[in-house]
Amino acid sequence: MYFSEHNDNISFSNEWGGVLKVEGKGLVCAEDLNAGPGYFKPEDYTELEFTKGITKVTKGFIEAFTSMKCLVIGFSVKSIERTPELDNYLITNNVLIRGEYNSLAEKLAGELGLRFLHCDIFLGWTSFETQGYRESTKRTLCFRLDGPPYIYRQIFTPGISAGSSGGADLREDLPEDFYVGCDLDGFTYNLPQKCEEAIMKNKQLGRFLRIANQRLKGNK
Repeated sequence: MYFSEHNDNISFSNEWGGVLKVEGKGLVCAEDLNAGPGYFKPEDYTELEFTKGITKVTKGFIEAFTSMKCLVIGFSVKSIERTPELDNYLITNNVLIRGEYNSLAEKLAGELGLRFLHCDIFLGWTSFETQGYRESTKRTLCFRLDGPPYIYRQIFTPGISAGSSGGADLREDLPEDFYVGCDLDGFTYNLPQKCEEAIMKNKQLGRFLRIANQRLKGNK
């Protein structure tokens, strides 16, 4: 975890691999790359994600991520300050743009002729406990360019000693047309009943299902 020394509202997290999430509220600028603790190197990351709450990105920030292969732009981002240098950088590196339909991300990909892929959608957490055994599961609806969408389940269980843990990563492939005629109430796909409340409140999933079905009918 890194924290901008320029703006207390901005932080960076890298849960795994080369993915870096930009978190916080409001504007992100090049000065935010001065972050600590430790030595923060943008060139170490191949995927950059602007999460919910970020609204604007000014010039010089994205360009610092010279190894980037994928750019994920949250729905809350309404403005990215573009320059000829940034556009050329994204095109030359054939950066995959991810985000929601009818968003700045999709518009940017279309204007630059870049690949676009809908962003993954967090569905929720469930937990199970019995006779001293505890288990938590995180579910995400995932999309990919080279195959069908799938439900990704990350299962976490505490280990037998302090600091240890177990669990599993499981994937359930979905039909390519899983969303056809589907609304929030119909989105089940073997999800436990505990997920129902979170699903019904999931605005991002609701937008995806609504717009995807509108596009089947030729509407934007």
